[in-house]
Amino acid sequence: MDQVLRVVLAFALAVIPSVILCRVVISLGIVDAPTEARKQQKAPVPTAGGLAIALSAALAVAADTELTSGGFNPMLFVVGAGALGALLVGLADDVIGLRAIYKLLLVTAIGIGIAVAGVRPEVFALWPGMEWPMPVWLAVAGSALWIVVVANATNFMDGANGLAMGMAAIAAAGFAVCGAVIGAWDFALTAGALTGGLCGFLVWNVSGRLYVGDAGALFVGAVLAGLGLELVRQRPDLLFVPPILLLPFLSDVLLTLVWRAKHGKKLMSAHRDHSYQIALKAGLKHWQVSSVHAVWALNTTIVGILSALLARQIPVIMFVLLVLISTWLHMKIRRAGVENGLVGREIA
Repeated sequence: MDQVLRVVLAFALAVIPSVILCRVVISLGIVDAPTEARKQQKAPVPTAGGLAIALSAALAVAADTELTSGGFNPMLFVVGAGALGALLVGLADDVIGLRAIYKLLLVTAIGIGIAVAGVRPEVFALWPGMEWPMPVWLAVAGSALWIVVVANATNFMDGANGLAMGMAAIAAAGFAVCGAVIGAWDFALTAGALTGGLCGFLVWNVSGRLYVGDAGALFVGAVLAGLGLELVRQRPDLLFVPPILLLPFLSDVLLTLVWRAKHGKKLMSAHRDHSYQIALKAGLKHWQVSSVHAVWALNTTIVGILSALLARQIPVIMFVLLVLISTWLHMKIRRAGVENGLVGREIA
């Protein structure tokens, strides 16, 4: 079967099961109650929709591989196993609650495990000809840090209907295309299945009828981070493509943490200081905030795909340019929030 059709099939095999499984998850009775000031809902909402995303994506990959008799990269099994661990950590938090430090330590252990198992780049490459081999300890540490940052960034950005998972679906589709660009079709298939699972979930999430939960956010973040590492492992010269694809998550979270540290706020405590939360406090509706972020994610994904196609110095140039644009936009939104009393040293 044509490889492109395999990827399309993986997407299709995940979408409908995800929609159906989301309804099953709702019946489980796991809810996200508005127990913290940072939460936007006024009443308990069914959560743990990530279970539907994970199961539908896994079934799609298995069915697609079986139907097409295609091979499968064992490194992707490692990513899946690690993401399953992240899902279980998040599910425990959804059901019984976990202290933030415990979640961080567990996700860190998962990140180290994925990297030690081989999902890590062996070369640090700015572009072809500017490459240096990395010692194993540095590759493991850097890869684990990447997983922890992306997984938590995905979780932190899950604060408006359709926001985080909408951006994740766009990024996953971008990874699928990048996999096709480098000829890694099992990689593209996996990303396509994740895209399908996310799209099925969004049918319920955009309207606020089901949340992804920590289980889903950590799972999706771990898969996206793992896909990024695997892409760079296979093509070291594309080092800056994953950060480009995931920049809508990374820029908001990291710049917000810098701002909170500068103003003496606790970094491990829940808050409403993200730029998207400022927009919500300003009166914008969930769909408006999510739509703007989706457009931004679509732009970074297009740039990421073009960077993978053109390669050479293009990825690093585009990454630096997008970081500058993201920083400018973030500072502009935050300045407006401060001026209007929506964010500040003493404001939650």
